[in-house]
Amino acid sequence: MRRAKERAHWQTGVTLIELMIAMAIGLIMILALSRVYLSSAESARDAEAHSTLTDKMRLLQERFNYEFRRADFWGRVPADAERLGNLTLGSDCGGEFAFGRDATVSEDYQPLGVWASTIQPVGCNINDAVANQSYVVLRYAGDPCASDECDSPSLSSFYPSISFFIGTPPPLPERASANDHWQYEGSLYYLRRDSTLWRLRMSGSRLVNQEVLRGVEALAYRWHEATASGDGVWLVTSNLDPEQMQQIDGVEIEMVVSAETRATYHDARSYQLSDGRVVETKPGFLYRHFSFVVPLEMHRLENDNA
Repeated sequence: MRRAKERAHWQTGVTLIELMIAMAIGLIMILALSRVYLSSAESARDAEAHSTLTDKMRLLQERFNYEFRRADFWGRVPADAERLGNLTLGSDCGGEFAFGRDATVSEDYQPLGVWASTIQPVGCNINDAVANQSYVVLRYAGDPCASDECDSPSLSSFYPSISFFIGTPPPLPERASANDHWQYEGSLYYLRRDSTLWRLRMSGSRLVNQEVLRGVEALAYRWHEATASGDGVWLVTSNLDPEQMQQIDGVEIEMVVSAETRATYHDARSYQLSDGRVVETKPGFLYRHFSFVVPLEMHRLENDNA
């Protein structure tokens, strides 16, 4: 009797049924933890994409605000001062986009501080550009420089005229200051087909392509033209002409930007811009459509009749 009890005690342990139940509970716990982990990872990826989009929108707004507000600033003279001299830059864009004076357009409006067109510039290094986009060029006086330290190209803002030059500056008129010499600067913004914003920037006497930001899907502009009634009208880029630019007192910049997120995410919407273009979305990317207005005051001419 005692030996039988001892054998029963020796055989005490986990039965197969108990083991299967324990394994099932363990699997349920692992699956639950996995779902929590995956959900947390997806939320973190979405939050990162939202943060990236916010950073992109802030960067673009700050950049365009800075550039457009400087456009047509020519130093110590008003924007409608007579413009003298001529600039020829290496790899310069031709026609209406020339950074210097263009003989095919009235000298009264060259160089324009702001100019935009839907026609791709020729003669300069712009490759793989998006079709049917707006190309915008901005020009202005940059940092002041001493006459013997100005890098080419430069300008002198001696009232009542502006003189553009490369190399030797014009004679210093009476009561002019040596600080009236400025670097001549400019940027031409455009989109490439890889959803990247680029600019053709003046660097010395050359134009250099620089990548600005990835994930810019589309970019559109509307221009506010002042009218005699005071209400004004909004114009798309294709309706602009050089002589109108003196009445343009504001620009609305509209953008669609994207940021990579989890592969399972798909924004099923499409985004239409004011110029009629539509941005179709693709899986794995988060999108934002936004716009802002920048006032233009520097380049408004005093003979504006509006």
